[in-house]
Amino acid sequence: MRRRLPSLTLSTQAWLLVLLMSLSFVLIASLYTGFRYVWDRELHQYKQQLAKEQSYHLLYTIRERLKHATEQAERLALFQEASQHFSVPIQYTGPNREDLYINLLDPQWQARPSIYATEVPVVIDGQLEGYLMTYYDMEQASYSPALQVLEQQYQLRSKQLLIASILAVLLVCTGLAWRISRSIRTTARLAESIVIDNRPIPLKVHGTEELKIMITAINTLMNQFERHEAWRNQLMQDLTHELRTPLTAVLSHLDAIIDGIYPLTTEHIQRILVDIERLYRLVEDMEKLSEAEGAQFELNKQEVNLSRLVQNIYEGFLFLSRDKEIQFEFVPSRTPCMLLVDPDRMMQILSNVMYNAIKYTPRGGHIQVGLLHQNGSIYVFCKDTGMGIAAEDLTRVFDRFYRTDKSRSRDSGGLGVGLSIAKALVEAHQGEIWCESKLGEGSTFWIRLPSHPLSILEQNRQSLTAG
Repeated sequence: MRRRLPSLTLSTQAWLLVLLMSLSFVLIASLYTGFRYVWDRELHQYKQQLAKEQSYHLLYTIRERLKHATEQAERLALFQEASQHFSVPIQYTGPNREDLYINLLDPQWQARPSIYATEVPVVIDGQLEGYLMTYYDMEQASYSPALQVLEQQYQLRSKQLLIASILAVLLVCTGLAWRISRSIRTTARLAESIVIDNRPIPLKVHGTEELKIMITAINTLMNQFERHEAWRNQLMQDLTHELRTPLTAVLSHLDAIIDGIYPLTTEHIQRILVDIERLYRLVEDMEKLSEAEGAQFELNKQEVNLSRLVQNIYEGFLFLSRDKEIQFEFVPSRTPCMLLVDPDRMMQILSNVMYNAIKYTPRGGHIQVGLLHQNGSIYVFCKDTGMGIAAEDLTRVFDRFYRTDKSRSRDSGGLGVGLSIAKALVEAHQGEIWCESKLGEGSTFWIRLPSHPLSILEQNRQSLTAG
């Protein structure tokens, strides 16, 4: 018969509860503080990078009109318009940085400690005309509504996680304080070692029954924190990468409309709307993708003309390729390419592949996108004259978070998740994706999709004919 523990007085139970709660809260505070510190630092660097990109984009939108603005009043109007459009105060100085031509900055606003200033040289026809200074408030981030929403969502989720963790610790510690007697010193020493070492090392389960319960609870808590941290990191990385591709297409269309390259027609507005709707669906799916490797995808298969789908995506990237002076060519299939696929998923796959080709192809290069129908399968290829991939990297190019050129910045090199997600989506369609490349000469990405022998449209026609 098991020996019963002696009854604990109320003061002893309270003392044990206070001790356990203190140790647990120290652990939570350490993990949460470290988590917030790393996140705040990464977010601050990302905001600075985004501010620099925003400044170059602002100058790009008015550079052509600056060439024809000879009067100071005309230039002032241009800068005022750009400052209002981008919600950014600016200053425009001469080449010597001393002559202040235009000042749209409030001195009181500039004195804020959270202000981040960027300087962009204004070069017109190869001649330095001056410098454009832009000022961003890193705390408000009003220049990027999407960044504000993302930060608010993070704050809400972190608070919810903290509250849930505190409640869980409160319940666990209350039960342990009622059960524990002589094993409290050993348990406290083990829990304190976690705080001192600042490493979530699993504790070895040993000792009495009560001590084993406490150690198991602490290990479970640490595992929960590790999983939540891993999910959060992967979610942030996937969102950053996956949202960039459709956003680039939207910005390209909008820039083309603003610059007069594309007319403001229902067709172009519809294309932008399609990309925005795809962004919304991507945000919903990213959480599922980040929960585990090899996530199961729910496909909404439809009868799709793959050739037309590839051509639409190709046309969406034309503006981006022209900006880099890249010869972008589309080679249509000689036979119909009707497939049962999820059109949104296919757009996600092909957009990733084409975007990577444009990103890694130098100015003046050549990219060819096309389709082939052979041996009961449809092949989509994207061939570029970019930097190429070394033979030892070809087997790992589809691994998540893997980048062949680790010296690239986050902005130009990406986070290495696009191709891994594309591979998972292709395999969900019972297809395969691979790469053929030679370092210094370029790469060719192939996507093979099995074509069903009888399409839905053909089945309907035969049914009507038989009837």
